[in-house]
Amino acid sequence: MVIEQYDNLVANIAYEFGRKFQMVEANDIRQELWVWFLEHPNKVKTWETLEGKQATKLIARSLRNAAKDYCQKEKAARVGYRVEDNYYYDKELVEMLLPAVLRGDMVAPALTEMGYQSTKKVASEGGNWFAMVGDINRALYKLASEQYYVLCLRFQEGNDNATMAKELEISEDAARMRVNRALNNLINYLGGERPVKERDYAPGEGLEPENGDVSNTNLSAASAAQGIDNA
Repeated sequence: MVIEQYDNLVANIAYEFGRKFQMVEANDIRQELWVWFLEHPNKVKTWETLEGKQATKLIARSLRNAAKDYCQKEKAARVGYRVEDNYYYDKELVEMLLPAVLRGDMVAPALTEMGYQSTKKVASEGGNWFAMVGDINRALYKLASEQYYVLCLRFQEGNDNATMAKELEISEDAARMRVNRALNNLINYLGGERPVKERDYAPGEGLEPENGDVSNTNLSAASAAQGIDNA
């Protein structure tokens, strides 16, 4: 029976997400995962014909997708925001914001100054500008001092790789890598990049993912519009 075969897997995933989302009961998550089996009997039956551990891996990934989706919705409902309001910081946006953040600018620029085209709106509309500045400021202070300094050299002082290489007494490639590493760590402190959709079916099946399943190791992101830290 499915319950006996996957009981340990369901229990482990429910426990995993219960620790990440402590406001959601593990038993509620567990119940939601069993609902997933009821809603996808044909998928489970097809996967179980695969060789080796492929079926278990695919089912485990789908269960984690289902658990994450359920927990995010439950947290949003209890905290008082919508899951759609979660904000993910793309690298390009962080690079555009860093000069103003590091200089301490308090006046929101026009969106055209930040690389957006055909708009007269300003980035402070809806409070987003100040929320984003606050998020990035908090994340900056979590960086190691060396990485903070590297970002200051690049984005506050506007140095290129060649100038930074001379300042740090390293090669230009090494300077570029240090900037990228510092940016990636900063984005991780902001909750990670936007999740990407993953296929939860076996290669060659030719089916689209059901229920918009997405997967990402970083489950949290700052909600810039509301200033909510969804960590």
